[in-house]
Amino acid sequence: MCGIYGHYSRCGTGDRLLVEQMANVLAHRGPDGYGTYHKGPLAFGAGRLAIIDLNAGVQPIFSEDRRIAVVYNGEIYNYRDLRAELERNGHHFATQTDTEVIVHGYEQWGDAVIERLRGMFALCIWDEPRERLLLARDRTGEKPLYYTWIGDEFLFASELKALLVHPKLTRAVNRTAFLSYLTLGYVAPPHTMFEGVNKLPPAHKLIVDRSTAHSERYWTLTVDTYQAAASYQDTVCQVRDLLEQSVEMRLMSDVPLGVFLSGGCDSSAVAALVARASGKTVQSFTVGFDMEPGSKGDSKFNVDMHYAREVSDFLHTEHHEIRVRGDEILSGLFPHLIYALDEPVAQHAIVQTVHVSALARLTGVPVLLGGDGGDELFAGYPHYRTDRILERYLRIPALLRRGFLTPLLERLPSTRFDAARKLAQKSRDTNPTQRYLHWMRTIDPMLVPHLLGDPALAEQSFDTVNDIVSPLLRQPHTPHFADRIAYTSLNLWLAEDSNMRVDKMSMAMSIEARSPFQDHRLAELAFSIPLNYKLRNGDFKTVLKEAIRDLVPSSVLTRPKWGFMPPGSNWLRTGLRPLVDQYLSPDYVAAVGLFQPETVSRLVESHMNGGYELWPIWSMLTFHLWHALYLDRSLTLEHKLSPDDLRPMVVN
Repeated sequence: MCGIYGHYSRCGTGDRLLVEQMANVLAHRGPDGYGTYHKGPLAFGAGRLAIIDLNAGVQPIFSEDRRIAVVYNGEIYNYRDLRAELERNGHHFATQTDTEVIVHGYEQWGDAVIERLRGMFALCIWDEPRERLLLARDRTGEKPLYYTWIGDEFLFASELKALLVHPKLTRAVNRTAFLSYLTLGYVAPPHTMFEGVNKLPPAHKLIVDRSTAHSERYWTLTVDTYQAAASYQDTVCQVRDLLEQSVEMRLMSDVPLGVFLSGGCDSSAVAALVARASGKTVQSFTVGFDMEPGSKGDSKFNVDMHYAREVSDFLHTEHHEIRVRGDEILSGLFPHLIYALDEPVAQHAIVQTVHVSALARLTGVPVLLGGDGGDELFAGYPHYRTDRILERYLRIPALLRRGFLTPLLERLPSTRFDAARKLAQKSRDTNPTQRYLHWMRTIDPMLVPHLLGDPALAEQSFDTVNDIVSPLLRQPHTPHFADRIAYTSLNLWLAEDSNMRVDKMSMAMSIEARSPFQDHRLAELAFSIPLNYKLRNGDFKTVLKEAIRDLVPSSVLTRPKWGFMPPGSNWLRTGLRPLVDQYLSPDYVAAVGLFQPETVSRLVESHMNGGYELWPIWSMLTFHLWHALYLDRSLTLEHKLSPDDLRPMVVN
């Protein structure tokens, strides 16, 4: 695990001093040293977080004749099998690292080596004889990879902030990305919030040489639920077998590893399988909030922490907890988190993720396995079940539904019949993107135009998001819209929201995060499973729950779904209030010039008086903090965030 960076010049030589600066910016991703290489048009390098073969040198790693070199961030979990195959073909290895497999694999298979890698990665292979770069990002986007062109100069890095060391890179807002962010809560690739800077989409490779630059997809997740499926019980066995294999592969490490434990079925299953496969006491880590035990806030927001304790007792893990404080400490911490993200992501779970990552680092455990991705694979959110109900309602003949049932249901009292009333309202939307956004939006698309100060920009807001979402919704071959939601969420939300949060927050604490549910073979199986295997008997995630029933407490399988939700509304009124007052003030809103100051002030006032405008305010605050840190640079950080900054919150 590490951070990679490089500079390639079509008409000159690689800038080694620039690359050294990039290395310094990304030192948190490689606290165990870094290496650089400079020859001809290329200078590139990588920092190292030592996980495998601790005595091996830093990257780049070369082929035997030094004609091929690689820098790489991630883990290749099938590297031992690939190495054995390459050795049978006459290749000789100088290290025990997974990195070296990529070099020899490229010599043996060319660009097709990417398709043989089973793991998470962002990489760059340098083919010196051809003066050619091959860059690639893993299939579900666990690892990020940014790049930009400045004239004939090409720069890339694991984090966008490393590109900013180039003095000629223009700092300006990408307006398309801005509209994506407002509705979805993140920027969809290939855009970033910086005009002229791109990020490589998941499952894509990018080829750059003296005359060309083009990207292409190397893996596509096929969804075809019309195909004949195995029996339900056989499918349960297949899920269990692949999940066991995925977890076992992710145990490769020469340093201690543990698990993120939320007490949900995904992370609990991972913890149980780690314990079985390793035969050791598992180190488990969880995060909660500093609230009085037994209080209303404790029962509402510390649900995960209480279930995690129960799972820990059941599995006999060595359990560690950290509690987030919502006082003035939070307002000092939050800008550091926005800086670590590189570009705004409207995700308040960044606060929990950085805390639990710091806890692991302080405990001496630099590798953590988690349950991210399980909900997208196995329909794990209530909205999948609700959309299935909507699907059945839409089968009622249109004349009866629109002319009688929908108007009747919409007039029902909201207190007793809220679900039925909302179902009727949702049935009026026939546009697939609007239907998707009912479940997967951050800000209501109807509100977005009212937030914007530029009428021309407001007119583009829905069309911009539709251009992103609609092609993905059309791809699955399925009769069920819930399958389309899951597929689109896997390609967009999981990669650019959840994975960005986990990567940036964990790496800020020099922690490697691994996600067994994002194994591409498990994903391929999951998206071939009929929806009625996942949504069964009024429950969701049924086939997965059956596959792990013997691993976790029964209460974990029957607990209500509870998102990774902090008391964000209260934070805005208390610990984060100084930031709200400064960066959502009429003066600052007007100075940035993208939002309507009067609308922002009205939303803030309503929220501070007890209203619920959490997501618009959170999204705008995040964006303006990012703007202050990266664009107008009116906000500077006095020091680089470290795990020691969060040490006072450690419970045990």
